[in-house]
Amino acid sequence: MSKPKLYVMCGLSGSGKSTIAKQITNDNPDTVIISTDMIREQLTGEIGDQSQNDEVFEIFHTLIRKRLENKYNVIADATNITMKSRRAILNKVNGLDIEKICYIIPKPFEWCQQDNKNRPHPVPDEVLEKQIRRFEIPFIEEGWSKIIIHDEFKNHVRNLVNEIAYMGDFDQKNPHHTMDLYKHCLNTKKLMKEKGYENPWLGGAMMHDLGKLSTQTFDDLGIAHYFDHHAYGSYFVLSRIPQNLEVLDICFLINYHMLPFSWESEKTKQRWRKRFGEYKYKILMDFHECDIQR
Repeated sequence: MSKPKLYVMCGLSGSGKSTIAKQITNDNPDTVIISTDMIREQLTGEIGDQSQNDEVFEIFHTLIRKRLENKYNVIADATNITMKSRRAILNKVNGLDIEKICYIIPKPFEWCQQDNKNRPHPVPDEVLEKQIRRFEIPFIEEGWSKIIIHDEFKNHVRNLVNEIAYMGDFDQKNPHHTMDLYKHCLNTKKLMKEKGYENPWLGGAMMHDLGKLSTQTFDDLGIAHYFDHHAYGSYFVLSRIPQNLEVLDICFLINYHMLPFSWESEKTKQRWRKRFGEYKYKILMDFHECDIQR
């Protein structure tokens, strides 16, 4: 008898998670969907009511484990776009002999925005914007048996040459950067290559600051800032290039390249080393050395 499967959906609001979850149940007998929206509606009477979120997620996690213990396949239907949210699920099912599958839905952000408006219960625009800025790409070291990238949007895949070209004359307008955006990314890629890295890591290096094109803001002194550009850029690239597993490594570098700037203590470094694993931790540290050469 095969192991029960846990599918953890990962996607923005409006990405089609619930529809895809139903498709999975049609193809896999003895599969149940556990949805935070359904739990929230049962508790509060409104899908959009966030007033009892702690209780919603306590029930969500408990039901996931109970159904798996009863040998059902389970689909965890929520956004699950952060490490913390996914880790909460994985911690809850710890010790069970199951297959753990992260199912990523890389629907282009502008499509999510449009389709969200057509949902019976749309989330506010600012919530969707907050989601993309909080996005954290899943990685196998989180504890997955495998990661699946939904391929429904493969016809939307396009070459990122134009976006990379836009970086050419993009003045970063920040005293921490002496190069334009293109030259900085190209220099970082060159330094990574000198360290012996090849693709997909060189691709990630070339695109690591692509999100800056969409996140530039200015303070009162006219200095530019790029809040959450790492998350924005990671999601943008995820939805724009071929959906094979190499894109996970490219987006890993984009998504997490800012973290080492905040790793001040050895204790913090060791915590992230354990979380990412030795291989990816070393890549981030090597990349950080290249990235600060500005």
